[in-house]
Amino acid sequence: MPKLQSITTYFALNSSNDASPSGVVDLVTNQPIFIPDLDQGVYFDLTEAEANSLSQTSVGTLHSGRYRRVKVDSGATAANIKTGTIGLLAQPGSPLSMNVVTSYDIGTIGVRPVVFLNAITPGNWGFVQELGVATVLGTATIQKASPAKGDLVDSATGGLVNDLTAQAYAATSLGVAMDQPQAALKFKILLELPTIQD
Repeated sequence: MPKLQSITTYFALNSSNDASPSGVVDLVTNQPIFIPDLDQGVYFDLTEAEANSLSQTSVGTLHSGRYRRVKVDSGATAANIKTGTIGLLAQPGSPLSMNVVTSYDIGTIGVRPVVFLNAITPGNWGFVQELGVATVLGTATIQKASPAKGDLVDSATGGLVNDLTAQAYAATSLGVAMDQPQAALKFKILLELPTIQD
């Protein structure tokens, strides 16, 4: 899918949990209505003001970055798909798609990490964040004795995020902390991930 130069929705990105790729179904037949600019794989970059305006603040405030419309694999673990957790590329199938993600416990560690913006039912569609300033959920215990802004942060069990004692890039690295990493709380990071498109 192409990168869109305009925003394709006026709904909150972090409240999307849709049974169809576009989020719209026929009221009589309950069949999906396809909208080319709001389909699986569509992605767009948002400024801070745009992301803030497309936030459902009861779920959280979105920040500048790249957002993508994806399908959550039906085999994903629903309990691990919530605001601020990390998702991964679904197990390669035929054909391989960068636009189908799964929960952290099901995917291959380090392969195409994304941040879930809200809870999405496995098998449904929603938005994830793949670049920019993202809000993530910390592990129950932060490993580093003195976590700080600017520390390298990594994904961990359950799709949570940790500030490790060893500050070295690894397959689990996500980027750097913009807030002090907090145990079992949300904090902002700058995602430093490769970009990919199919």
